[in-house]
Amino acid sequence: MKVKFWGVRGSIPVPGPKTSKYGGNTSCVELNCDEKTIIFDCGSGVRALGLDIVERDFVEENGKKELYVFFSHVHWDHIQGFPFFRPTFDPEYELNIYSSLHSGVDIESALRGQMEKPYFPIRLKDMPAKMNFNEIKIGEDIQIGRIEVKSVSLNHPSGSVGYKIICNNKSVAYITDHEHNERSKQRLVDFLKETNKVIFDAHYTPEEYSGADGSGGRKGWGHGTWKDAVELCRAANVDQLILTHHGHEDTEIDKIELLTQKEFPGSIAAYEGLEIDLC
Repeated sequence: MKVKFWGVRGSIPVPGPKTSKYGGNTSCVELNCDEKTIIFDCGSGVRALGLDIVERDFVEENGKKELYVFFSHVHWDHIQGFPFFRPTFDPEYELNIYSSLHSGVDIESALRGQMEKPYFPIRLKDMPAKMNFNEIKIGEDIQIGRIEVKSVSLNHPSGSVGYKIICNNKSVAYITDHEHNERSKQRLVDFLKETNKVIFDAHYTPEEYSGADGSGGRKGWGHGTWKDAVELCRAANVDQLILTHHGHEDTEIDKIELLTQKEFPGSIAAYEGLEIDLC
């Protein structure tokens, strides 16, 4: 199983010299296992992924060019890259798209809505790729060949879904846009128990979240801190923590990574282009 990061920023793309080390694109992670390509979220990073995919000699055993796309939720920073995802403009591709309802809105309606006039010149229905939309029932396992996909409800305004992929006796969890609280703690600890790699939201510092920095705090905004991530991963006996959904410039992320490593050795802050091979 291989994982590659194409976008690691939260809330808004931030190109520029102060964000070049970790990259400025919003959430997008690619996972490949058992000749299947799975994509988590379509933030602005999915544009580069799409261009890369169409350059590959990409055909599954069944002769299809098939992709599996899992959305955590439908806030803009997780869907904004979809209209620029190159495979959607190629009729040879088939996209199997998964998400739960968010405030009663399904993923097809959300993607279609952001492409309606006057917001975008091309409509969802004009994209020639075949798209199969699937509503996830939280806690219900999804089987893709020999890959098992598990889901868990996260604490975020309008809802968010966390995922865990199990393939060839290896596991990766994608937990973005989650605000830590005691009610959800045990549920997440159980979900993450002994996972090999956990990709976790660390948008705020503890001082920003609590308001100790004088900012007024961020409680109720739907994101966590590196300390929250460490607490959960330690309790779940996770092998490695990977921080994502960054909300700071590179120099601050460097500091956050060092603080996290002191508390949970082996942790890293994700950056665009980071590749992880779970052999």
